[in-house]
Amino acid sequence: MSMPVFIDAVYAAELLHISPDAAADLIRARGLRTYGGPSSNPFVRSADILALAGELGEREEMATAPKRVKSGSGRVQTRLTADARWVEVGEEDIKTWASRADPARKQAARTAVENALQKLQLVLAALDEHGS
Repeated sequence: MSMPVFIDAVYAAELLHISPDAAADLIRARGLRTYGGPSSNPFVRSADILALAGELGEREEMATAPKRVKSGSGRVQTRLTADARWVEVGEEDIKTWASRADPARKQAARTAVENALQKLQLVLAALDEHGS
């Protein structure tokens, strides 16, 4: 199958084996001409990306199917979407679970909750910093 003349930054990221955010940054940093599309996922000439891949030493890797790399923004959004479902869990549900969970499960949950709290505090700080 031949390469299309224009590709979006997400597809370019797959070809370059980098995240979509990194591809968008690279497109801006290298001053590649864009051809419409949203600023977060502009269209670029595939020839420009192939040339860039050659500069970055990725030409051989491009022969294989690109691995999808989720951007940092995508990972955060996915996690927040999943965590939004906590609204479905009541206090009584949590107390019942804690009374029935075995000690190993409780310890694993404690570690997971402490890690989540730290990350969520970072999210709140970032939202405050960037105006929520």
